[in-house]
Amino acid sequence: MRRGRLGIAILKPNPMRNSIAHGRRNAVRIVIFQLGIAGLVGLGFCAQGWQSGMAAWYGGGVIAAGNALFAWRLYADGIAPTRRIARAVYAAEVLKWVWLVLALYLGLAIFGLAPLPLIVGVLAAQVAFWAAVGIFR
Repeated sequence: MRRGRLGIAILKPNPMRNSIAHGRRNAVRIVIFQLGIAGLVGLGFCAQGWQSGMAAWYGGGVIAAGNALFAWRLYADGIAPTRRIARAVYAAEVLKWVWLVLALYLGLAIFGLAPLPLIVGVLAAQVAFWAAVGIFR
């Protein structure tokens, strides 16, 4: 806080944000960033063959889709009481973990994707998430 000539506090205008809209916007940005990183990792693995590139992209896509599901469930209630928001957080996390287990099972056991590129894609997308949280505030 700054003081003027007469010692009166001068407050800077602080633009308000709609936290729900801001959170949704950030969720979209983060998911797009994750998909971009997954695409780059997939392109890198294409040097070993398109199957490896597809496995890496699939792994990154699983994480990005899980975060999109989390955000969708979290922001579905809009403005709500604290208990309801807490339940939404828990429900979103459970939904994300069920999706992750199901999608990884499908990728490894049913589709027969290469395990190493798939796991590298998962890790790259997760690290991209952590970086994106710092980038997109």
